[in-house]
Amino acid sequence: MNTKRIWRRDLEEKRGLGRVPADFYAVELSEGGRYLRRITNMSGDGLLLQSPLADEQPGQVIHLELPRQRGESPLRVQGEVVYVTDSGQVGVHVTSTRLPVEGLGGREAL
Repeated sequence: MNTKRIWRRDLEEKRGLGRVPADFYAVELSEGGRYLRRITNMSGDGLLLQSPLADEQPGQVIHLELPRQRGESPLRVQGEVVYVTDSGQVGVHVTSTRLPVEGLGGREAL
């Protein structure tokens, strides 16, 4: 059984909002470290990010700082990994708050 396909198909059926293309970096906060993650698309309730090692696991909880375009402080969100592909794409369902898609992007300080 290939769980990646099951998780992904299930996500596509539940997605209520369309995704929009994105190209910015978020910071993943993990055990005191800060790791850059490239965001390639997003919706109000999810993100697709690039993870070169693709070592995330479905069900894993991750914490991200997302930059805002208007110079406001970064938005901190919590999400759950829904699927991971061999090419390093990680689908994340945001569980903490609805994302303000139009206001995200820009520079992120490390």
